[in-house]
Amino acid sequence: MQLIQEYTSPYYKHIISLPPSSVRKLWKKNEIILIDVRTPQEYEDHHIPGSILLPLDYLEALSKFLPSDKDVAVICEHGNRAMYATYGLPHIWKRKAIHMQYGMVGWMSMGYETDYGMDENGRKWEEWLDKI
Repeated sequence: MQLIQEYTSPYYKHIISLPPSSVRKLWKKNEIILIDVRTPQEYEDHHIPGSILLPLDYLEALSKFLPSDKDVAVICEHGNRAMYATYGLPHIWKRKAIHMQYGMVGWMSMGYETDYGMDENGRKWEEWLDKI
């Protein structure tokens, strides 16, 4: 059996797919920013500490407010919305964009860090929305 650890499209070299374990290693080294594209309700229920909520419906309009000094990892609940947010919107990413495979379900099944409730990073998108 062949295990695929990383996937990249031949069309978008700045977008890759990685499993939660690889994303966590990059996050722990402070090499990436975590972008959560789920709904505010999902984020409030559970999220990765330090991740920035940017609901998928507003992603394209608000992506200009994201810091441009680091690569980003895009997260959702199961990985489908994150795939659309990366491979479906390749033009919005200033640097490398990582689609986290398996989403929060995969992250939590590995027993990785999870926060609960709404925090400052969960409200940034509303502040950015007021600026456009």
